[in-house]
Amino acid sequence: MDAPILCKPLLSFMPPASSSPDICFVHRLDSEISETEDHDLRLLLLTAFPYETVLLTRRYIREVPAHRWLVLAPSGELIAHTAAHDKLISVGGQPLRIGGIAEVCVAHHFRGQGLVGKMLTHAHAWMQREGIPFSMLFGQLKVYTSSGYTIIPNPILANNSLIYHWNPFKGKPMIHPIASLPWPQGPVDLRGPTF
Repeated sequence: MDAPILCKPLLSFMPPASSSPDICFVHRLDSEISETEDHDLRLLLLTAFPYETVLLTRRYIREVPAHRWLVLAPSGELIAHTAAHDKLISVGGQPLRIGGIAEVCVAHHFRGQGLVGKMLTHAHAWMQREGIPFSMLFGQLKVYTSSGYTIIPNPILANNSLIYHWNPFKGKPMIHPIASLPWPQGPVDLRGPTF
């Protein structure tokens, strides 16, 4: 039996003032996810991404993310999740460290409460502490502009075919600057699959 999750501030970072005190944001290394958390996470991910049948047997779609943010209701129910990959990509032939945001989802009955933005605030704060200059994701502009994401025009190179085949969310490559740096020009080589 897994130990219950104790809600506490994430690495001394408190949720935004607008967060409900009853909602708990928990930062976990993927390697520390318990068996119960794994089960609950796969159920939540399958609800959000039902066409990704790989989630029946594992808690990631393409690559294991190093970091996860779990959001728990007062009942302990897992109601939202986001993952972050600490990645070294290249842009215009130059190496660039990014936080690759992936597998963002919110349980249906908790949508519309700003949980995506609040999770991203936590993830961005972690990236800032780690010295990661940009957050990158593939998503819908209408969901992520309020968190500071903008579409990038760079061509994207990846070793999977997600970009070229059916994608029900029509995810666009977007970035959010964490540091005060301009986004570089040139092709983006993810040096691996999309996330």
